[in-house]
Amino acid sequence: MPSEKSLETMDTSGALRAPDNPEIPAGLIEVAINQPEELADDEICIAIREDEVPDTVLKAVLWGLAEEQSSLRVLRQNKQGEGKDTSYISLKRGTLLKYMSETLLQRQALVGSSTEFDLKGPKFREVFKMLLGIISDTFEEINVPPEYKEMFFSALSKNLEGWEIRAEKVLKAMTPKVR
Repeated sequence: MPSEKSLETMDTSGALRAPDNPEIPAGLIEVAINQPEELADDEICIAIREDEVPDTVLKAVLWGLAEEQSSLRVLRQNKQGEGKDTSYISLKRGTLLKYMSETLLQRQALVGSSTEFDLKGPKFREVFKMLLGIISDTFEEINVPPEYKEMFFSALSKNLEGWEIRAEKVLKAMTPKVR
């Protein structure tokens, strides 16, 4: 460590001054910082600003990642034609593809959990009751005699016994298997 006396005599006039002729090293990409108003048409920013559902935001993120990986692929292919090393571009693209797959899995988990519904829950029961009301109103609208309406609902009641179990089997068959 320099002594106090040597620090006092040291010439530090240009130590904290910017270089007179700054040069950007070869291969370094210049980055412009965008102002918020310039980001107004970006899908990801719009989805977040509008407080969209998480599925929509994840879809916008996936789209952004897809655009970036695509541009990296084109850049790699162009540089390979020039005989240049493109391994760093391949690594960046591979990282983006990994992020895309993770985001896609998150999106599928989110969509899968939000589309499941409880067949025995109160919300579904209300929707089902509304549907039966629409059927009843339709019978009245076309002037079906009350005794036929009663026969229909009696037969429907018998046919609906155990329908939740059958419906759950159908839903289970429709659900994609995760490996």
